[in-house]
Amino acid sequence: MRLKRNRLKQYHHRTAVQAKDNEGNSYTEYGEAKPVTAEIWPAGGKLQAEIYGQKLSYIRNCRLDGEYKTQTDEKGRVSYLSGTKLIREGDGICLDVPGESDPDYKIIAIRPYRYLYMELEKL
Repeated sequence: MRLKRNRLKQYHHRTAVQAKDNEGNSYTEYGEAKPVTAEIWPAGGKLQAEIYGQKLSYIRNCRLDGEYKTQTDEKGRVSYLSGTKLIREGDGICLDVPGESDPDYKIIAIRPYRYLYMELEKL
């Protein structure tokens, strides 16, 4: 199956970075926005309804265009290198907001099929 070019749009990917404030509480910051070309559609179907239940309306499916490589870091975390972008679960995607603002969706699952397939959850 191939991606239809008229369904592809450009979005912005922002890498998640864990930081701590001066009181020791941890929070998530996002790095600079990098453009990605992807096809995005609402989640649906029996399996996703069973997995996400009431949250199904806040879930989107995403398929990235282009080749990717799998990488594992020293802590055992799996990342996917797509061009110059390192993509990992927990990163942010700007779908309905400009790339300069905080992302409105978070990557909750990555499935390495022929294309890099991700599930996104609204923040």
